[in-house]
Amino acid sequence: MANDSNSNDNQTTNDGGRRKINDISSPYYLSSADFPGINICGMVLKGETNYREWSTAMKNALRAKQKVGFIDGSIPQPSASIADSEDWVIVNAMIVGWLMTATDLLLRSNLTYMESALAFWDDLKSRFSVGDPMRIYELKEGIRKCRQKGQSVTTYFGELKSLWDDYDGLRIMPQCKCGGCTCDLNKQFLKLIEIEKTHEFLLGLDHEGFGVLRSNILSQDELPAMTKVYQVVIQEERHRNLMKGREEQTEVMAFAARTGDGRDEKLKCTFCHKTGHEVENCFKKSGRYPEWWYDNPGRGRGSSRGRERSSSGRGRGKAVAHAVIGEAREEKSGDGALQNKVTGLTDEQWKVLLQLVEKSEGASSGDKLSGPTFEDADWSG
Repeated sequence: MANDSNSNDNQTTNDGGRRKINDISSPYYLSSADFPGINICGMVLKGETNYREWSTAMKNALRAKQKVGFIDGSIPQPSASIADSEDWVIVNAMIVGWLMTATDLLLRSNLTYMESALAFWDDLKSRFSVGDPMRIYELKEGIRKCRQKGQSVTTYFGELKSLWDDYDGLRIMPQCKCGGCTCDLNKQFLKLIEIEKTHEFLLGLDHEGFGVLRSNILSQDELPAMTKVYQVVIQEERHRNLMKGREEQTEVMAFAARTGDGRDEKLKCTFCHKTGHEVENCFKKSGRYPEWWYDNPGRGRGSSRGRERSSSGRGRGKAVAHAVIGEAREEKSGDGALQNKVTGLTDEQWKVLLQLVEKSEGASSGDKLSGPTFEDADWSG
């Protein structure tokens, strides 16, 4: 019996009765950070949709803790007469807690609680593991239908690679059975798989953006490696995004140039009957002209703009006077309405202005003051 205990890892050892649950090299070992309520695999089982991925992650986590034998049957429960029996029960209960914690809450209510981690694992597998032939068909169909559809190349490639990884887990690799193969059959098969993936990746790219690039790649005598093709496509995408940004900026600038005058020919003023503005914004009605109004040649400054600025505003004064004269010609009725709109003029100054208007009407040319009058076609009157 002593010989059996030395040869079996699941039996007690002759180390003074120390329990294996405290031995860091033993599959029975549990650290102070281990408790049933933690998710050791970082994923939650949702059902058939992610069982294969979840089971792979869970087995990997248990393998890192040297406890995968509790769910594959390689570490069976020892008999009650053996000292390891109590340690096995403790670790087994811990693993059941881990499996339960990593299962979605909606699924837990439909699961039968089992004390054995092996039985619990097999029950999950029988419920949610899809048969390999059906799963292979689903993955192949998913790969065939996977398309970019306006997504970024990175996002599209990520979706496609996830399907490839699942399918690779079910793919049956050919094995040499004669034992004398020297042609490295496995390496050749992996190269064929890479070529197939490259074709699938290029096929799913948007034709509008990458049709020419795809044709150039496929026309090469030897198809580049998958990583090289991916890098070329990413560079093309970045170049297209850069050029698209420049084109949009150019369109915005062109639009601003076309609409920069701010005039809307659909608008018509009911006061001056000119287009391009409404009565609320009519300069002629308000008698107040903005600063930029006089910067336009032909609106009172004439062509000697620089000389007018050097004359301490005399040019602008002439422009204002000319504007008022233009209105005074239309409103010489003497009702005082125009005088009320022209601020800063005394009665004496107003009389002088009217006299200038009368003299200008008798002159052969009414445009000798400063630039065109307000009879000219302009949106402000």
